[in-house]
Amino acid sequence: MKKIVLLTLALLALLPAAAQSNIENARKAAEKARLATEDPKGAAKAASWTNFGKKMLEAYNAPVKEFANVQYKVQLSDLGLKPKRTEVMQLEGTSVEKLSFENANLYFSAQSGQLLFTEVKNKAYDDALEQAFGAYKKAYELDPKKGKEIAEAYKNISKKFQDEATLYYYMQKLDKASYNFEQSALVSAEPPLSQLDTMALFNASVAARLAGDNAKAKDILNKCLSFGYDSEGKVYSALFYVTDAELAQATTAADSLALRQEAKGYLEQGIAKYPLNQEIVINLINQKIQMQEDPEEIFGLFAKAKEQDPKNASLYAVEADVRAKLGMKEQAIAGYRKSVEVDPKYAYGFYCIGKFYYDEAMAIYDTAQREDDNKKYEELVNQYMDALVQCVDPFESFFNISDDKNNKDVAAQYLKIVCYNLYSAYSRQDNEALGNKYKELNKKYADYLKGE
Repeated sequence: MKKIVLLTLALLALLPAAAQSNIENARKAAEKARLATEDPKGAAKAASWTNFGKKMLEAYNAPVKEFANVQYKVQLSDLGLKPKRTEVMQLEGTSVEKLSFENANLYFSAQSGQLLFTEVKNKAYDDALEQAFGAYKKAYELDPKKGKEIAEAYKNISKKFQDEATLYYYMQKLDKASYNFEQSALVSAEPPLSQLDTMALFNASVAARLAGDNAKAKDILNKCLSFGYDSEGKVYSALFYVTDAELAQATTAADSLALRQEAKGYLEQGIAKYPLNQEIVINLINQKIQMQEDPEEIFGLFAKAKEQDPKNASLYAVEADVRAKLGMKEQAIAGYRKSVEVDPKYAYGFYCIGKFYYDEAMAIYDTAQREDDNKKYEELVNQYMDALVQCVDPFESFFNISDDKNNKDVAAQYLKIVCYNLYSAYSRQDNEALGNKYKELNKKYADYLKGE
């Protein structure tokens, strides 16, 4: 038994040296492959370049070769891998265990023990993925018949860039995250793979924007458009935001005006393709108001859409949403009511009516709590109760019409709260009939939520 223990300890002692040997051997193999591409005869052969690309990928993997099959923390002890240090940390609100080794840090979910990220500390090359990509690209130029092999290599390289980007994003190294997301997307778009990872490209712009590099974010977003990707209007909205953010750096009135016009232009491009995108519509209306232009023309888009499809309840609701967000309450509630008039089975319309009056009730309640005059306070209480009463029928319609359990649960939660408050209020006024009515409704929806 002692001999076995001593042998195990000896193997553990050799692990760091073996890991360093992996890196050095991989580097030597990569340099040997590079020499073949620098020789005139070798440089003319696609095989020389694919071999160089392969060796570069092996060099990229070398520092973490010993962790290649690790998916869960418990596997480390089975492989005889012992960290130098363990610490618990928070990443994006998630509890994570960081295990430090000679050449890498491994991040595991503190709850499930699953491997989340691997951070390489001692790289064979800082640009191994870039060099591998360049090598395979050259191979494809020399021999397009190798397309299948090279496309698979691109998938691998793109994923590795994606993994690095995700790690950097969670580590709040946003400039590096943006770079790697963009590289992942560009590799995936390259022939013969030609499968642009649009989400990676968009994420590159998000990371750049969060890093404060609006110029880079804008450049990447324009690349999205050049590839024909607009994420149903999100790219236009993002271009508006980064251009609007540049206003802070404008030094002259002329520069400010030019940036406002540019920002508005992105929204106008977006609304031409997605006339009912709420985010674009609201931002464009606000932009026009700031620039002292008439915003009403935007609502003309809704008018035209309703003329073409007058029975489309969602058109009335979407316009009402926009008006509500702009503080146009009367027009908003009229729009919501019209949506359910057009389609009595339109559940979202009933939800919006209920939510509108619920929010009104809460606003009145807050005002009442600050009122010292008893007469005014009583008037506000009556207004509060009236608004709550207005919630009940639409929320019940939303509950009854909805097939989706989540929708029913939302409706029941509101009705439970509203009916309890009405029961309490009418009981204090000694209105037994109405008090009992809302007491029963409160119990009905409370029992539903309990599964009874």
